[in-house]
Amino acid sequence: MKTWLLRLAVLAFVAYGTVTLLNLHAEIREKETQAAELSEKVAAAEQENQRLQEDIDALDTDEGIQDTARKKLGMIASGEIVFHDVGN
Repeated sequence: MKTWLLRLAVLAFVAYGTVTLLNLHAEIREKETQAAELSEKVAAAEQENQRLQEDIDALDTDEGIQDTARKKLGMIASGEIVFHDVGN
């Protein structure tokens, strides 16, 4: 009778361990997927940051300042003539 109880206890322990390991394995796969998604988001954010930094750096040049003055403020350089298309 004791052997039967011991075998049942060992079987229950092995079953519990197996279920626990399977659950942990599924969680690990889920976390790895999340980590990969986050890595992709970080890479995209780094690319966007690089693009924005390039835009900022371009604003610190004479050409960048002139371009901003033309587009945002409607300014023109001396001697330039501006034509407005009124057809649209």
